[in-house]
Amino acid sequence: MSADRIDPWRWRASLIEAAAGRLRPVRTGEPIPLAESSGRRLAEPVRAPEDLPAVAESAMDGFAVHASDLADGEAVQLPVIADLPATATRPGAAEPHVPTGTAARIMTGAPIPAGADSVVEIERTDAEPAGQAPTTVRIAPPDEMRPGRHVRGPGEEVARDCVLAEAGDVVGPGLVGLAATLGLATLTVQPRLRVGVLVTGDEVVDGRHGVPEPGGIRDSNGLMLAAAVAELGHTARTLRSGDARAQFQRALERAAEDSDLVITTGGIGYGAYDVVKATLGPGGRGTSHFAHLALRPGGPQGFGTGPGGVPVIHLPGTPVGALVGFHLFARPLLAGEAGIARARLAAAAEGARPRTSGKGSNRVARAEPTARTLHALPGRLSQKDGEAWVELLPGRRLLPFARADALVLLELAAGAELPEGDHVRVMRLAAGSPAAFA
Repeated sequence: MSADRIDPWRWRASLIEAAAGRLRPVRTGEPIPLAESSGRRLAEPVRAPEDLPAVAESAMDGFAVHASDLADGEAVQLPVIADLPATATRPGAAEPHVPTGTAARIMTGAPIPAGADSVVEIERTDAEPAGQAPTTVRIAPPDEMRPGRHVRGPGEEVARDCVLAEAGDVVGPGLVGLAATLGLATLTVQPRLRVGVLVTGDEVVDGRHGVPEPGGIRDSNGLMLAAAVAELGHTARTLRSGDARAQFQRALERAAEDSDLVITTGGIGYGAYDVVKATLGPGGRGTSHFAHLALRPGGPQGFGTGPGGVPVIHLPGTPVGALVGFHLFARPLLAGEAGIARARLAAAAEGARPRTSGKGSNRVARAEPTARTLHALPGRLSQKDGEAWVELLPGRRLLPFARADALVLLELAAGAELPEGDHVRVMRLAAGSPAAFA
């Protein structure tokens, strides 16, 4: 990295160290109905309250028998004394018993009746798979007939008190299904973090009220960042401020009220009206740090402490810079730590190359002759020959991000070629996918 541009990796580590300890709310985990838990993050481990299955069950459609009746390997004819569907037993109903020398037709999932110790699949019998149970059945035993054949023992799938998911895991459909199977009505999840999104700039207007006046810009960052926060399962409220310091300070105080994290966008460059930097930087309150990172897009970045000790992350005002900055620096705080994926980089289309030195060239421009720059580029993942590939999407600024499902992280020196065909780091942008540097 060049001397005047900060390594984004080190910047991120410093940001997390400064903010993480103050980010998580003191509020304890909250139990919520299982049906509402998908996508939430667990506040405590989930343990199995009982064995699964609770009793021995049949793993096949067939006949429950005594293994000893088939031990000599010869086909046998046995009377069928019961028909056992996979259904709940009525209260007070007598439990079936299968004496030696008899069989019971049994369906997958039905409890193994007393006396029986094995199940022979229906394909090894002369019985029809449907219709009434036969009065007798001829069974051709397998080569090795032993007790426990096609029987799921108590706790075989899940043992009582085993950990189903750890604290911090995101609840998905699999856990919901397993919890329901085990009779869990609620899961204790982390409270949703509350994020204040503060958009700055006199030129930014509410785009829902017609065409802006000349020089006006519709607010995209507020809606975009709020959507990014919501995608991670948290809540966001958006505020706006002009370029006057007093107005910005009041808006920042409102944004920090009842918030666990504040994200500002805009006002951190080198211009005369960069109100965030002027108010909170070295020339103002000095509560935030600002730097220009070796990062494209989104070089200007900042972080610090807001009113009431709330951590604050400062993102650029350009929409693509704000979105990249959110995924690289805010998302790790909101989604937790995780590794990033790797995928092979497909050949880049002309409109997808990061600032090349000439038409058709794979080389990165020499605008910073001694620097290595982290290029965060919109990509789209695919599978080819059983391997993950990612292609860079063509288009300028925010346009390719409309279809992107990945952020391709390429750290390139000036004059370096794109590593087409090589494995590169990829941050998934799909809902619920955590993001972090590896």
